[in-house]
Formats: sequence, C-alpha cells, structure tokens
Amino acid sequence: MKMTMRPNKREAPVEVDGLSLTLRSVTPQLLNAQVARAPEALDLGGLVAEKPQPYRIGPQDVLLVTVWDHPEISLPMGPNRSDSSYGNLVDEAGFIYFPYVGKLKVSGLTTGEAREALTAQLAKSLRNPQVDVKVLVYRSQKVYVGGEVRNPAIYPVTDVPFTLAEAVNRAGGFLPTADDSRMVLTRGTRSWKLNFHKAVAAGSRLGPILLQDGDTLQVPSASETPVYMMGELTRPGNVPLVHGNLSLAKAISEAGGIQVASSDATSIYVIRAGGSANAVDVFHLDARNPASMVLADRFALNPRDIVYVDAGTLVRFNRVMNLLLPTISAATSVGLTAAQIDYFANRR
Repeated sequence: MKMTMRPNKREAPVEVDGLSLTLRSVTPQLLNAQVARAPEALDLGGLVAEKPQPYRIGPQDVLLVTVWDHPEISLPMGPNRSDSSYGNLVDEAGFIYFPYVGKLKVSGLTTGEAREALTAQLAKSLRNPQVDVKVLVYRSQKVYVGGEVRNPAIYPVTDVPFTLAEAVNRAGGFLPTADDSRMVLTRGTRSWKLNFHKAVAAGSRLGPILLQDGDTLQVPSASETPVYMMGELTRPGNVPLVHGNLSLAKAISEAGGIQVASSDATSIYVIRAGGSANAVDVFHLDARNPASMVLADRFALNPRDIVYVDAGTLVRFNRVMNLLLPTISAATSVGLTAAQIDYFANRR
C-alpha cells in the first residue's frame, strides 16, 4: 500500500477505487477545530433521578414482621431470627399471611406502608399494637451485570440505591480488558451507550443514575474496537483504547515506534470511516520534524481507526526488486531474450 496523495488547500474529496477520500493535514488549526467542536451530548433521559426512591416490596421477597409484646403471634426467636425460612414469604399475587390479619396485599408497598397496613389490621384485635416490618431477603427485583467485570451475575435490587457505580462495585469492578467507555444499559426495548466516567460525573451533577428491576448492564471488551496499527512499525497489530481515549503518539508508542530504517517519516496516515458507506477521511502527519509528535499527542483516535506508516522510497524499490528477481532468474534459465524478460517484468 502506497499513499501518494497530499492534502490540498480546499480538502475536497477525491474518488479512489469507488471511495470518496478526503485528505487533511494534522495541523494546530485542525486540532483546535476538533477541540472547539461541541461535544456529543450524553443521553441520560430516563436514567437520572432527583433522589433514590424507597424500596417497594414484591413477590418472592421475604419479610420479617415483629409485633412487640405479643410473642404468641411473632415467630420463634422474635426479632433475632435471621433465617429466611422464619420470615413471611410474599406470594406470587403479592400477599402475605399473618395471624389475626389473614391475607394482606403488600406488593408495591414500602416497608413503612406495609407496617401501617398491618398495624391498622391488628388494631382490630390488639390494643395499640407495635409493629415492625423489614425485608429479610430481597428476591423480587434483579439487575444483570455482565461482560468484562470480575463477577458477572444477577444482583438483587435492595434498599441500597442501585446506582451505576454501585452496579460496577457489586460486580467486583472492571477487568483490565474492559472498555468502560462503551457500556450498554438496556431497559425493556431501549438501550443507552454510556461512558462510565462521564456518566458518573454527569450523575453527580444532575442526580444519581439508577438501575431498575430487569435492567441489563453489559461491559464490552476493549479488543472489540481497537485501533489498527499497520505499515512500518516495530510491532504492527491492534492497540486498545483506554477509557475510550488514545492519542496518535500513544498508539505509535504502544506499537513499538516507527522503524527508522524503513519508514517514510513524511507519510503517517490515520484512516477513518466517514459519514457514509463510501466516505473515508484520511489525516496526514509529516513527522520529519520531531516536534510534530506534539501534534500527534493531541490527535485523538477513534475506535477502528487505521494508523498506517508508509515505507521509504528505497525500501519500496527493494521490495519490488525482490518480487521481480525470481521471475528474471527463471526467465534467464529458459533462455528468454532481453525483450521477453522486460515484457514479463513490466507485467508485474
């Protein structure tokens, strides 16, 4: 691959093999224009709450109900019991059964509302009943946290606000391979792409980002959207973004640097998919002056960018000759004329 284009003043697209290429030089003006561009708005609609809502009881939750001074209707061990088998299970219809009350619907109530409902019913049989209600086991509401976290699992929603940061904390934090800048939160038919650090920062200003029952939080791997390093580099390959950030200079450094003996320092390119299927943006950096690497350090790469370092003229000549020599040697061995050799060489 040889990039022979050079940026023009108007940066007008040119057609190359059916692709619309726009070539731009990496200059201070280009970098300033990128910085001045309005940042992409973080869509947190429906996720941010002014304040956490109290936990509401649901089916399969286990409640601990204590009526003080009435051990005849409190279960064995009174308030000291902790095993869920001694609690009051909320059935699928949202009811619990309690002595002197019978079936009482508690689904959708907070523990305070459930306490008031039980107190009102027990007051019909007892004088000034003192009732305490708390959730012993949380089972009705769940959130799944998966992907590149240390402990992917289904986690119950409890009375502790289930914020985005709390979800990551419960899952043991991110793995080194995680790309926390492209987390996907799915709720029903809607999904949000979240940069963890930006989302948490926005949540601290606007309100907590709360997860709800049935939400799925998926953390992708950084290997899914790398930057591709090609050409005259010490270690061509893929370089992952860190927290969604990677500069051109850092990417070249991660690839072991440019091969001085074989590279063309005037021809460093960043190739990026444009806004349409056949549009390609190509950014050109002339690194003959080492100070130009300051510009490279300020040039932010995007996922799936291609960084290509071209070979020098002498290296390309030697590679072409290495391709031609076997053909010339073979032709000589069968006694072809010089004109015939030249013909076959030019066909290559």
